Amino acid sequence: MMCSLQAPLRFYDCRETIAPSRLNHTMPSSTNVYRRRRGFAAITAFALAVAGIVLAINFAITGAPPTRASTEAVFRVEGLGCKRKPTRTVGTVVSEPLNSAGQLLLTVAHGVVGQERVVALDRGRQIPLQIVAVDTEWDLAVLQASSPLRAENGSPISPVPVAEGRTGHAAFVVFEEISATHEVQVVRPAYVSRRLRITTEDIYLADLQDRDARPGLEVRTPTYVGDSGGPLFNSNGELIGLVWGTSRKTAGLSWATRVQAANSLLETARVSRDVNSDAPEDALRLLACAP
Repeated sequence: MMCSLQAPLRFYDCRETIAPSRLNHTMPSSTNVYRRRRGFAAITAFALAVAGIVLAINFAITGAPPTRASTEAVFRVEGLGCKRKPTRTVGTVVSEPLNSAGQLLLTVAHGVVGQERVVALDRGRQIPLQIVAVDTEWDLAVLQASSPLRAENGSPISPVPVAEGRTGHAAFVVFEEISATHEVQVVRPAYVSRRLRITTEDIYLADLQDRDARPGLEVRTPTYVGDSGGPLFNSNGELIGLVWGTSRKTAGLSWATRVQAANSLLETARVSRDVNSDAPEDALRLLACAP
């Protein structure tokens, strides 16, 4: 059996290889009609099976249980990008308050690298953020807030717990506009359909030939401009990944980087910022910056 994957529908097109000696060119017409009908029935059954899988995934998403995600630890991050156009991503608190003041947030690199000014929006306040570590290979960045971030009751915000990403229900925390000047935080139901490793083009280094495949998650959830960096939480409220891209061909299909990809980056940032607030850049693992 020879099977080839037909992109972008991900249907398998399987054709049986038949030896010439097995072909009967004098087959009665009634047999031909029977085989055509049987083939049509098989195609119909396959299409119904695919539709059933899609409906099952949609049901799983809409029927997701309530999340215990720490939504207070998720912030809108804004900056000024190319030609001073505003950019919007999402950052998540991943550290306790540091000795050097402030806290660390994790987000995607493509939303903050090369920005003139990066801030976290906190109930009307703009809190300056500094990029302290970047991994362009896996599109991750660590930001340091200029002061500790606090919940509505004034208590410090604790870092989110993390866990290995598995298939199943999840929650995607992002922000949506309700007017030209105001956004609200929302939790979108999501479903992690599989774990995989993803290879993409490098958007920072044009001459980079080889890059490791990032540990990823395939996710079924709606995504829009400004959702990059949005955290995925499992049903226990543990961070499992950051969404960074969506399919242009399949609605509701997105991809996330598993949070374990940021382990060494976060450890480097924590040590360098906790020990010395004026640590040199080579200690902060700044791998590359956009011009």
